[in-house]
Amino acid sequence: MTIDDVVHKTVMILLFSHEGLEPAGIREKHFYAKVVGRDSIGIWIENPRLETTRIRDERGFIIPPEQRKHEEHVANILIPWGNIRSIIHFPMREGFDTLEDEEARSLGRGVYL
Repeated sequence: MTIDDVVHKTVMILLFSHEGLEPAGIREKHFYAKVVGRDSIGIWIENPRLETTRIRDERGFIIPPEQRKHEEHVANILIPWGNIRSIIHFPMREGFDTLEDEEARSLGRGVYL
């Protein structure tokens, strides 16, 4: 098995530290996520609900804090190889690549990625 075998699969990722990855929605040292790719720098995972808040409007003006709105986006996140302790794949577990898996916990908020 190689890392390419888990692309487009759900895996458990164990990190040495989540420090510095919080803005990308990673607030835990282990979580489940869908792998969307890999390169020489690290592994790319999908966060289907990354929250952002715009602070400037389309003209570049600051939006007052009381008028700012949270937005959710699908985002691909790069985790550097040096930060990954282990990647656990479950090749014989049926239905594990679905959102309905009751064991999967989310990034940051206990929600499945």
